[in-house]
Amino acid sequence: MRKLIVGISVFFIFFSFNNLKGFAKIDQETSLIEKSLSLVQEGDYIHGANLLEQFETNYMGDVKKNKDFTPKDLETISVTFQNALLSLKNDASDPQEKVADVLGVRLMVDARETSLQPMWKEMKQSVMTPLHNMDAAYKRGNSEAYEIQLNQFLHQFEIVYPSLLVDLPYDEVKKINSLVTFLDEYRINKEELPAFKQKLDETKAELSFIFEQGNSIFPPTSFWTIFTTGGIIVGTLSYVGWRKYKGDRSKNKKRREHND
Repeated sequence: MRKLIVGISVFFIFFSFNNLKGFAKIDQETSLIEKSLSLVQEGDYIHGANLLEQFETNYMGDVKKNKDFTPKDLETISVTFQNALLSLKNDASDPQEKVADVLGVRLMVDARETSLQPMWKEMKQSVMTPLHNMDAAYKRGNSEAYEIQLNQFLHQFEIVYPSLLVDLPYDEVKKINSLVTFLDEYRINKEELPAFKQKLDETKAELSFIFEQGNSIFPPTSFWTIFTTGGIIVGTLSYVGWRKYKGDRSKNKKRREHND
């Protein structure tokens, strides 16, 4: 069953990419990262990493010549590439984590290259759904359900975070990162943190604002919407064990702090 769901998700990811090429700057070099993502999704991490390294060399050479890129942009881009490559070369990394890391690179590159609606905004459903589910679980007092949804939210947020760093004003990213870090750090704590619900509501409002800036040029029922729904299913299968995530979250937190 899991293999079937993963296979469906893979189909939607790449069918989406192929249909969105007209909305972003896609050239021969950029296609390398899509090929890399395809190989990684198929489990061919060695060749996927080789293509990603080739793309990184070409891409970094170009961006370093571009005066529009700030030192912070260059650092974010470099760190995102390196995180993805380290993940691909680490046999202990979860297969879905490898895909997520390379997808994060792809979305980040698109955020810098496209002058139209960036792909990362089509990830709204995959980010916001677990966040809304967290709120519902919090109101019910179901700490276990809350933890599962929080882990899913953090996983999806990590995918789009590099895109936010290169596409949004620094103060805006800093604010949302502070809110997400708070939720990650304190988890669910009604007694000791009376203002916890306020932080949760503020996170939802801030992320909704970020995703809704500008008018989407994509039809309401786009393939990206289907993909993000599939991503939630696959991500949940991989991250339902919050105990497993507690070991991973410190690494993800360090990533955000490094880019902050």
